[in-house]
Amino acid sequence: MADKRSILVVLATEMEHKAVADALAHPNITKLITGVGMVATAAHLATAIASHRPQVVLNIGIAGAFHHELPIGSVVQVVQDRLSELGVEDNGSFIPMDASGLIPTDQLVFTSDIRLQGFETVTGITVNRVHGSADSIEAVRQLFHPHTESMEGAAVAYVCHMAQLPWVQVRAISNRVEPRDRSKWNIPLALANLRTQLPQILDQLHEA
Repeated sequence: MADKRSILVVLATEMEHKAVADALAHPNITKLITGVGMVATAAHLATAIASHRPQVVLNIGIAGAFHHELPIGSVVQVVQDRLSELGVEDNGSFIPMDASGLIPTDQLVFTSDIRLQGFETVTGITVNRVHGSADSIEAVRQLFHPHTESMEGAAVAYVCHMAQLPWVQVRAISNRVEPRDRSKWNIPLALANLRTQLPQILDQLHEA
């Protein structure tokens, strides 16, 4: 029997880790809690990879959904993610950095070659400031047409791209991306469903 692949599981918060920790108790799995946001994620992930290189990186956590077709609590694979806030303002409009010609698109937009069976595939954006007003939400919808947003996903993808490591991002939908109303969020449901789906995700990645 072939050895199982080594997996580095990247999570942003202890809350997310606590919800799924028992599913990650396996000798081929290493866990990394980075803290919230792109800077912390990139720094901690780059350091972890330099000291112990895995065969695949799995980023898991919660996310907001731009589309009502993604029910709160659903678990999806984000197969493409973008660093959406790098750009310039031009008299009230936003020009992404690749459109300005300063950074090539392949340094901003990242696509995973791995597809998990049994999970809807979506595209996401990664942000420093989550969207919570109608105007900013509509602007980013028109510009990038994202399904989800997180604060870490594309940072994980960027580091993996630089390190030439395969990556997978799985997110559980905790809220709609809409004018901010936390009473409509359901983080416990999202994390419970993520925990339920983790064994089959890990099985697929171990054997790939």
